[in-house]
Amino acid sequence: MNKQGIYIYGFVPNECIATADNLLTESGIYTIEFNKIAAVVSDTKIENIEYMNREELAHLLVDHQRKIEKIMSSWCSKIIPMQFGTIVSSGNDVVKIIQNGSSILNDTFKNIDAVEEIDLVVVWNDFGGIIKHISENAQIRKLKENIINKKSYDEADSISIGKLMKEKIDQKNNKVNNDIINSVMPFCISAKKHDTMNDEMPVNCAFLVKKEEHELFMEKIDALDQGYANKLNFKIVGPLPCYSFYTIESKLIKKDDIEKAKKILGIDLLNQDYDLKKAYRTKASMTHPDKLVDNANDENDSFIAANNAYKLLLEYASIITQSPENVSKDPLYLVKIKN
Repeated sequence: MNKQGIYIYGFVPNECIATADNLLTESGIYTIEFNKIAAVVSDTKIENIEYMNREELAHLLVDHQRKIEKIMSSWCSKIIPMQFGTIVSSGNDVVKIIQNGSSILNDTFKNIDAVEEIDLVVVWNDFGGIIKHISENAQIRKLKENIINKKSYDEADSISIGKLMKEKIDQKNNKVNNDIINSVMPFCISAKKHDTMNDEMPVNCAFLVKKEEHELFMEKIDALDQGYANKLNFKIVGPLPCYSFYTIESKLIKKDDIEKAKKILGIDLLNQDYDLKKAYRTKASMTHPDKLVDNANDENDSFIAANNAYKLLLEYASIITQSPENVSKDPLYLVKIKN
């Protein structure tokens, strides 16, 4: 039976909360506050989202984004989104995340104060016409003629044509992508490209737009739309919380795992980054499979263990840097901006 847990939507400065009591109650959410930072949360049953079916996952994602965006539009524009699906056991865990991540959270509040995310998706209005136009390319026509003149036609010929068509489509899409992104970047702090669904979508990009440049950004999109003479369909979503640039993620780090990692690398005290690198290099040189062919499988496991121990201790070292006063207390959370 699942026990009660706490779902974290994001973080806001404490000063945002004063006028939000009714809105919080209506949305079924509340805040857990510590040191001038509030986590926006709700009670939930603890689930591993990896085992949720597609419909349940989609429902949870919609709820996650809807609540964050309502907070942004209704009472606090400076909300930092939490990674989708973050569930912890208790309010103490939420407080520890705020404690261990206070430096990053406060810096991020400053970073997002004058910006907003706007997502732009661009698709071809007549992709069939684009394909037909590309198929008339001289290089492709020549390849087709050469195939027709052959005595036999095989699958390799179809693959050759397909590869060349794909190359020409990618070139056209990349040209459009670069043109659109470069045109709007003067009004933005940053841009992050997302994967496109298919070849019909040359652009799927998030922009970190200066709020003072919002109107100019939108005017440039309108100008691009007119310039492409209805060949492209521009879809704008936003302003949004800065999902693509400043989503927070956390990772629970157990003290027992830290001690095991230290033992693997032969470290008694973790004093300096240099000591950690030196210990890892020493251990890696002793356990690298290429150097110990006779016991390759065992040494490969030892090499992987050393690498994992090094990564864990690097994360632990970053917690020491961010929140040294809380290192001696469990639980420990690594808090960072999601890449």
